[in-house]
Amino acid sequence: MTSPVSPLSRRRLLGLTAAIAAGGLVTACASEPLPEGPKPIRFDDKPKFRMNVARVQLLDNYQPPRAAPNVEHLFPTSPARAAGDWARDRLEAAGVSGTARFVIRNASVVEEPLPQTGGIRGTFTDEPTDKYNCTLIVALEILSETGERLAYVEVEARLARSIDAAGSPLARELAFNRMTRDLMTALDQRLDENLRTTLKDYVL
Repeated sequence: MTSPVSPLSRRRLLGLTAAIAAGGLVTACASEPLPEGPKPIRFDDKPKFRMNVARVQLLDNYQPPRAAPNVEHLFPTSPARAAGDWARDRLEAAGVSGTARFVIRNASVVEEPLPQTGGIRGTFTDEPTDKYNCTLIVALEILSETGERLAYVEVEARLARSIDAAGSPLARELAFNRMTRDLMTALDQRLDENLRTTLKDYVL
């Protein structure tokens, strides 16, 4: 004969069942991969340029407005930050005198709203909402110990890209990061070319 279950035991049994179910739910959620955020933009996997100077100096002359229509301050890695990291990763002082000065002149991203399709058709139309005009201009100059300019190059990279800025915050961040990465890829190629040609006499 089965003994009756008391109300207290029944409540304990129900609580244990709920706890097991909740534990299973947590385990299932934890096993799902989390969305991956923007990756750092670095160039430390590339060979350094050993400059025939005693020091490498980084000078950021770009002052972001931090107000519309400029949005570079909203980027996970701003163009200015990425350009500075490029100088840290790829330029190395290996001489006994002089300075290689890396100057960031412009590192802006300007947001431009795009016209949208109206009415019912616009409701069902998947189209970009904003265009982003990215500009990155840097200079690399070689200075003597007395401050005389011995060599100078100025390099620029530009990029225009349209995205749906009304998407998820993560999608927006990833799109911004791709813009900076693509902009820096172009800048890296042009700086690389100039260091091997125009500034070759100052590379060891």
